[in-house]
Amino acid sequence: MGCGLSANNAGGSFPSVVCVVVLAWGAGVSRVSVGRLVAVADGLSLRDRQIVETVARLTLVSGGQLIYLFFYNISNTSTRARRARRILGRLVEQRVLDRLERRRGGVGGGSSTWVYALGPAGRRMLAYWAGEGLPRSRGAYEPSTSWTAHTLAVSDLYVRLLEAERAGRVELLAFDAEPACWRRFARLGGAAGVLKPDAYIRLGVGEFEDSFFAEVDLGSERRGQLTRQHHAYREYFRSGVEQTKTGVFPAVLWIVPDAQRLALFDDIQRRLPEQARRLFTVASAERALVALCGESADATATGAAS
Repeated sequence: MGCGLSANNAGGSFPSVVCVVVLAWGAGVSRVSVGRLVAVADGLSLRDRQIVETVARLTLVSGGQLIYLFFYNISNTSTRARRARRILGRLVEQRVLDRLERRRGGVGGGSSTWVYALGPAGRRMLAYWAGEGLPRSRGAYEPSTSWTAHTLAVSDLYVRLLEAERAGRVELLAFDAEPACWRRFARLGGAAGVLKPDAYIRLGVGEFEDSFFAEVDLGSERRGQLTRQHHAYREYFRSGVEQTKTGVFPAVLWIVPDAQRLALFDDIQRRLPEQARRLFTVASAERALVALCGESADATATGAAS
């Protein structure tokens, strides 16, 4: 995985260098010439380019999530699916996007069941659009099942927040996924530290702005690792880096899958000093939007197609 910086405006420009997951492709695929790559890049529609930039931002996005994000205004379900299948299929053929070797949720279902990442042409296009030339293509690998599931869960959080924004319940001002949301700081004693949340979120709620570090827990990490992650946030808070830069320290929201994990996080946080406990909030996946946006978000559907 190659890492870099992302834009911090949900509706603005996107990164010139991004966290890259390169997926396996067939050995028979021909290489794309520079001239052909430029022609394809310049010929993409606005929606095509937004799809590419969104996949770059989130690293992995399911077909269902892309359909919800970019084809939601097509009322007829079959027409919407057919249009998405044609456009996403073309982007894959052009090597702008890649699909995982396996489908999400088994066979069948068309493009909505695939998981998409940037293809070699897509990665080079981002650099071209940013005026940074055309870098060489990189190697390929297939990400693990657990990493894929976690990355898609973060992408789903982004989709749900856009859903709330479309419903007029919140304004999504920023959503930075990994690694754009990472924070570097000096630990006690001067050693270099890196805080690695799953996402940084900034929301407009009424007259106020709220910011969060989001951690999406799928139940795979043990108590010791979770405790260390809590301590990392305490260290970063004590460094004062975020407060100096933005004036506030984001609330840390842990999103958990079930009541058992909810109880575990409650117990971990109960053992922290009182001041440290104030940094953290834990919510079930079903209540994540309420924790982020307030009770008005409860009317928003709990999760888009994924």
